[in-house]
Amino acid sequence: MKPIKRLLIANRGEIACRIIRSCKLLGIESVAVFSDADKDAQHVIEADRAVYIGASVATASYLNAEGIVAAALKMKVDAIHPGYGFLSESTELIRFCEECQITFVGPSLDSIAQMGSKIHAKRIALELGIATVPGYNGESQSVEQLLLAAQDVGYPLLIKASAGGGGKGMRIVYSHDEFSGALTQAKKESLNSFSDDSVLLEKYIVRSRHIEVQVVGDSQGHVCHLFDRECSIQRNYQKVIEEAPAGNLSDETRLALFDCAVKLAKHLNYQGVGTVEFIVDADSQEFYFLEMNTRLQVEHPTTELITGIDLVALQIKIAQGEALPFSQDSLTSHGHAIEVRVNAEDPSNNYAPEIGSLQLYREPQAEGIRVDSGVAQGSVISPFYDSMLAKVIAWGDTRGLASQRLLKGLADFSIAGVKTNREFLMGLVARPEFHKTLTTKYINDAFPQGWQPWGEDLHLAIAAAALAAQQENHADSFFCDTPWQRLSNWRLTTQAGVPAVTRLYLQQADAVTTVQLVGGQGRYLVTLQNENSCSEETAVASTEGDALEFDITLSLHAEKGQCQVEVAGSRGMLDVVFNDAQVNLSSAKLNRGYTFISLEEALLKESATQADNSNIIKAQMPGLITDVLVKEGDEIQQGDIALAVESMKLINNVAAPCSGKVAKVFCAAGDNVESGVLLIEIEPFTN
Repeated sequence: MKPIKRLLIANRGEIACRIIRSCKLLGIESVAVFSDADKDAQHVIEADRAVYIGASVATASYLNAEGIVAAALKMKVDAIHPGYGFLSESTELIRFCEECQITFVGPSLDSIAQMGSKIHAKRIALELGIATVPGYNGESQSVEQLLLAAQDVGYPLLIKASAGGGGKGMRIVYSHDEFSGALTQAKKESLNSFSDDSVLLEKYIVRSRHIEVQVVGDSQGHVCHLFDRECSIQRNYQKVIEEAPAGNLSDETRLALFDCAVKLAKHLNYQGVGTVEFIVDADSQEFYFLEMNTRLQVEHPTTELITGIDLVALQIKIAQGEALPFSQDSLTSHGHAIEVRVNAEDPSNNYAPEIGSLQLYREPQAEGIRVDSGVAQGSVISPFYDSMLAKVIAWGDTRGLASQRLLKGLADFSIAGVKTNREFLMGLVARPEFHKTLTTKYINDAFPQGWQPWGEDLHLAIAAAALAAQQENHADSFFCDTPWQRLSNWRLTTQAGVPAVTRLYLQQADAVTTVQLVGGQGRYLVTLQNENSCSEETAVASTEGDALEFDITLSLHAEKGQCQVEVAGSRGMLDVVFNDAQVNLSSAKLNRGYTFISLEEALLKESATQADNSNIIKAQMPGLITDVLVKEGDEIQQGDIALAVESMKLINNVAAPCSGKVAKVFCAAGDNVESGVLLIEIEPFTN
């Protein structure tokens, strides 16, 4: 195998930046690829060279194997590293590489092909004597056969796309009546995502743990395991928190998992790094083979921190033909590492992905903290790719110390411009249950009614007061449309010795919060009044009923982008970023953004809402239609799922806003749609 001097990274974001770091350590020239949306992305800035590969939609760029190889030939690279996701397990990309004599940094085409089908992978595991989850993985995919198989497996069961991953094409079914509908959705989603609608059925283990073993092999036939990881804390089958090693696992079970993982890797003559995943029954500790990921994992830093091994550098060395620099007996695991994924999403709004620019981005720097990211201050978060901004990984001699360091690292992570799950992650790690046996039900058990941010009213009041202070002495205040209005807001009353009064409005879903501020010069009495809609009467309404009052004293330090706040005798410092009437607050315990509107805008929004019927479904952000479950003439009930939209690699089920007959369907599976586009129109039932 030829030495690698120039390497193209067929990926983007965090993992591309991570690979670039290892290339620098090895003295290898790195080549980034970028789409239209990523021309100014961080991985493009950090790489030695960069090459354009196509439009923003992933299918036209990062998922275009032929285009990736064409770029590699243009840049005269020796090798391609696929990272994870996108084409990391693409046999097509490997074939192109072989034809063009470009080294693929990863396992062989045969290994990927054998493990690429979950059905085939389970058969190999069974042949090797490795237990698999009881279920059905037969060739027949007829509805009749699958219904019979479901009765044999028993409920609850799991329908899984054979070619799938990341929760796509997966449904939990609790009863026979639910099966047919769930099967239809799973098959459609699988076909749209993987061009293959084959599914398998598995017994659903209610209290399950997700444990995986890192394996590595070289071209000389040596295979080792690099210990285990726990990935049980998941949401919609997407991992949220990962750690190494797994806790509350008996030595007997752990060693058995290692043995099975190595046995499978040796059977495959595996070359490179890979992960063998298992489901472990939390009560009995019985375990079952789940799948093998023939690539680098998102959570690989946890293994790196407990072993001291650079897995990316190791991948590259193996691809060059080098032997493993260690034996199994020489490997040791030290301490504990925990990783969380910081995403641009709103956990309080069903984890809806967020898009926008990072107006504030400051990573934590502390002992035992590592941050892997692909963004910087000013980066634009687009709707075309996944929502992960960064991974925060904490290491400590003990799990308790790693947890403490992780909480401190998250507290010191300042982000503004988009909502993130930072507070949500802190809530997961801070719970006492985090130090007990973890299961895949952890998040549901932690927040059965869904997660909501703490102190929302207080921070809304602080944001309003900060904006008032920032605008108070601006003649071109955002809230004023005429010179007279500009003066009347802040100056006429204060000069007469009467505290100034102004009002701001915050539109949230279908409600408007009226914010009244009395005072000035850094001291404000802030009153919040929630209304179902805004009207002229709202603007002059008394603050009775549900109104909340906060006495806030603050001092802005504009040059530092900070604000010192005192409320009810408690004082603290916040990072604050203004963008017109948008206020972003960030501190050790919060990451909030509020966009205020004028009275005129509030009234216009109310008029638009009244004119806009609740019988239509529009795209909330740009995305890909993955499934349309209704057709014209169908009757649908309010709350029924009408279609599914993929935005930022997340599948969002969209429910009908009312009951009625489907009058018009304006989209089809596979369509790329822009924000605000009309998707479905419903003719409501008449009483």
